[in-house]
Amino acid sequence: MCGVISKTIQILDILVPQGSEKEMSVTEISRELDMPVQSVHRILNSLSKYGFVAQNRNNRRYKLGLSVMKYGFLMWDSLMLRSVSKPYMEELSQKTNETVYLATRENEEGVYIDCIDSPQILKISEPIGLRLPLFIGASNRVILAYLPQKEREKILSNVDWSSVPSLKPLTRDYIEQEIEIIRQQGFAVTSGEATDGTTGIGAPVFSYDNTVIGSINCAGPSFRFTSQNIEKYSFYVKKYAEMISKELGFRTPYRLKEK
Repeated sequence: MCGVISKTIQILDILVPQGSEKEMSVTEISRELDMPVQSVHRILNSLSKYGFVAQNRNNRRYKLGLSVMKYGFLMWDSLMLRSVSKPYMEELSQKTNETVYLATRENEEGVYIDCIDSPQILKISEPIGLRLPLFIGASNRVILAYLPQKEREKILSNVDWSSVPSLKPLTRDYIEQEIEIIRQQGFAVTSGEATDGTTGIGAPVFSYDNTVIGSINCAGPSFRFTSQNIEKYSFYVKKYAEMISKELGFRTPYRLKEK
C-alpha cells in the first residue's frame, strides 16, 4: 500500500505545471519515473475517477484535475481564515471583554483553530483543537445552519440522539428549530451545552465562493450574558464575522446598523 501511495504522489508531482499547463502521456510518465506502464496506467485511471487528473481526449495525455485545485483552495481558505480573522477577533474581545474563538468545519465536527482569551479573571478557556459535533455549541451550530440543506440533513440523519455528547438533552426537532432561528437572525446563542455555566454567541464566516467555512464565537460565564449583553454582543459578533467574510471575498446579503 505504501508503494502505491508513493507512486501516486510521484505521478501527481510530475504533472505539476512549471509556468504553463503540463500534459504527459502514460509512456512519458513511465519513462520519467522509471515505473511500469501498467502501474502508471492503473494509478492514472484511479486518479481520473476522483478528478485528481484529467485526460485530454484529443491527444490522450494527462494533466492535473480540478480536485487538486479544490483541495488547494480549501487549504488556502483555512490559512487565510486564521490570518484574516486574528485582528477582528482581538477587536471583538476588546468590545466584549470575553473570550473569542475561531472555528472551522472538519467533516461532521466543528474545531477550534484560534482563540483570544478574555482579560477577565473568570473566563472561558477551551483548548485549541477542541472538537464537537456540528450541532453542539453556538460556534458549531451556526456553521451547520448555513450548510446546504442536503448536507445538513445527512449530518443530522447520522446522529445517534440517544448518546449525544451534550450536557443538555438535544433532539433533531430542537436542532432543526434552532437552525431556522439562526438563519433568520444571523447568529446562534447556546448555554450550557458543551461546558456548564457557559454561554456562547456565534456568527458564520463565508468564503469567496459564498460557502460557510467557519465561525467566530464570543463565550463567557452565563451570568455575564444578560439579555442586554446578548443583544450587544450578538451585534458585534455578526459585525466582525461579516468583516472577515468580506476580506475573504464574500458579499454579505445583509446590512448592519450601528448600535
